[in-house]
Amino acid sequence: MNNPRNLVTGLLLAGSMMAVAAPALAHRGDCGAMGGWDNFQGQRAERMQQHRKALHDALKLTPDQEPAWKKFTESMQPMARPDRGQPGEWAKLTTPERADRMLEMSKQHQDRMATHVAALKDFYAVLTPEQKKTFDDFHAGPRGGRRGPPQPGGAEPGRGPAKG
Repeated sequence: MNNPRNLVTGLLLAGSMMAVAAPALAHRGDCGAMGGWDNFQGQRAERMQQHRKALHDALKLTPDQEPAWKKFTESMQPMARPDRGQPGEWAKLTTPERADRMLEMSKQHQDRMATHVAALKDFYAVLTPEQKKTFDDFHAGPRGGRRGPPQPGGAEPGRGPAKG
């Protein structure tokens, strides 16, 4: 049953797998090819800047509209990662205390969103009807990784008909 040949083959196979996996495990802190959180934030900021430039160019803003544009774009700055403290601190909290902390972080996020929505409304109010159409068309695309226009009956593209 326990053939030495099978044992040697198994050891060689396991050793080969470890040799292949070792480089990936050695650099797992940088999220592989993606580069980690800092790289993600940098790429996100670059995409947002490209989006803003394309929108600004498409709207053909007048000098009178620029201050509202500036206020609007400043309200879109990405939020910093919330300071959640040290993991050990969270472990010392009771469940209701952790829930209170999460609620406070949520309130901070809502405050930022309320500021952004107010700036958006102020900016939208200074646009001409043609600019409003351009702005609406520019932001009418799918979000959250969905591809294509909304499907009839609430189905998402690539996921078949909606179940109801």
